[in-house]
Amino acid sequence: MTAGRAGGAAHGEDPKGTRGLTERDIVTAALRLAGRVGFDGLSMRGLAEELDVTPMAIYYHVGNKKALLALVTDSILAGIRVPGRDAGDWSTRLLLLQEETGRVLGPYPGIDAIMIDSALTEQGRRLMDANVQILLDAGFDERGALLAYNVLHSYGVGRVTIESRLRGRPRPAGADLSNLPALDRIAGAVAGLHAADYRAFGYEAVVRGLRDLLQTSGVHRVDDGGAAPDR
Repeated sequence: MTAGRAGGAAHGEDPKGTRGLTERDIVTAALRLAGRVGFDGLSMRGLAEELDVTPMAIYYHVGNKKALLALVTDSILAGIRVPGRDAGDWSTRLLLLQEETGRVLGPYPGIDAIMIDSALTEQGRRLMDANVQILLDAGFDERGALLAYNVLHSYGVGRVTIESRLRGRPRPAGADLSNLPALDRIAGAVAGLHAADYRAFGYEAVVRGLRDLLQTSGVHRVDDGGAAPDR
């Protein structure tokens, strides 16, 4: 009998199992299980129980948890639609892409934090390419597009890190701000704000800053009609 990719069959057992398990079955079950226990609680043994197969059947198709998370990540990211040039100018397209990303990742809390700790996947590269292309269309040269993307990515990583650490924690009790007039003034607004509000404002602020940079740096801005920038 042929050994499986991650150690082979045990005691003559068919590593695929009698159900004809597929990679798609595994990804679907992993998403279902993560919806109940969270991505931090996702394990190969738990996934095997979810599918009612032995762990060896999982390892036959997916070598380890890292590979599993890459498959799950790509499955989710594949649902993100990149706005075309007819969707608006470059800044509109960037914000639409961020909104679309948030919409697709929203039902999977914690997956964005998983992605930060993982290598870039095929779908991750697709989305990185889309962001960089929009920045090139805006009129940034190659160096500028790379730096601008890094700013966008750094903000996103920072925002996700904060949200992942705060997820599930109760809001702290109100402190005495009587001697802190500025904090006291904004205290009432905190309850009405959510993670999506902070994220949307942050991305808009970054994009507006990039637009101002283009306008003041002498870089020729390109409309999204597909014309190449003047060099």
